Amino acid sequence: MTQDYTPLFIPIISFPDHCRSLSISNLRPLTELIQEMELKFHKAEKRLGISEFENTPYEVLDLKGIHVRLLDSVLKLKLVPLFDWQSWRPEAENYYIQPTKLYGLDSETLGKVMTVLLRSQSLKEPNFLESKIKDRFVLHLLKAIVQSLENGEFSTILGD
Repeated sequence: MTQDYTPLFIPIISFPDHCRSLSISNLRPLTELIQEMELKFHKAEKRLGISEFENTPYEVLDLKGIHVRLLDSVLKLKLVPLFDWQSWRPEAENYYIQPTKLYGLDSETLGKVMTVLLRSQSLKEPNFLESKIKDRFVLHLLKAIVQSLENGEFSTILGD
């Protein structure tokens, strides 16, 4: 029996068409993650009286397992395009410092940022993704991706 093979990563040249094919209902796993993170950060701020969570354990923030759901959602939606992410890494890392600059970017650029973030996990310390969740970078990135896809913000530039 032959099984159809659907690639996990979409080449960057096909990524705009893939993003256009996603419906608002496809984004539900991302919006649920956004709502969950916002709620848990809000609860932690009110209960603990802190707003910086870098040294706060995941368990205290009640975020245990969220990185697995994040990976599952992003990979199922195929929001991690295939391109030379190493050469684009310095550009993506600029957004780590100023995550509010993610808003208004096109979906392809945000996909590149997501790719660099997830691929960097293996190159940096083992808790890199966890730290980017706790410093709210991932929250900003998910919100920017949903906003971009809902608004139909796609680049016309082909490939990388």
